[in-house]
Amino acid sequence: MAQIKVLEWTNPNPAVARNLDVGFEVSEITIVDKTNGGSFYWNSGMADASILDVDSGTITGTNGVTPLAQGAIYGAQISGFTNANPGVITATSIAQCGIVAGDVINVVAVADDQSGTSLNGQYTVDSVSGTTITTATNTSAYSVYVSGGVAIRAEDSSGTPIATQNYSIQGVTLGTSAVGANSAAMCAVVKSDMPVV
Repeated sequence: MAQIKVLEWTNPNPAVARNLDVGFEVSEITIVDKTNGGSFYWNSGMADASILDVDSGTITGTNGVTPLAQGAIYGAQISGFTNANPGVITATSIAQCGIVAGDVINVVAVADDQSGTSLNGQYTVDSVSGTTITTATNTSAYSVYVSGGVAIRAEDSSGTPIATQNYSIQGVTLGTSAVGANSAAMCAVVKSDMPVV
């Protein structure tokens, strides 16, 4: 039996490209505009970024469907960590990894200059903004950040432990030719050739 997932959403106004995370490699997708009618189709034999408008029978070669498969993401990739009160971490994929204020994070694999307390350790998140995590810890006397590191959620704000998980996206990117009309209720049936395990 092949893997199949049905997703529904309502487009913003204006409609914008979006990633559909389905958890498997996509071989076929049918997209239906439930508000205005019309449907689109793509399969893995078609070029990336193409889409078939089923109603008109035309194939568009840009802004259609593109497969999306990221490598494993187990935490936010750190690119900076200040020695300040409070300590501020600069990282990517913070929102994707679900890191929010009140969480406890483990910082691992940071290379620092070993001039003070190691930056590797556990921190409570005071706030999150874009690509920064502000900790509740004064890191003024800590070692100076050199490179690397990952911030991994350890507990949520209520103290519940968070199991380590892969936050990478497997699915497709729907370009503006495939995403549907402004404010439209949409449905996508996504299939994989890979069997359910």
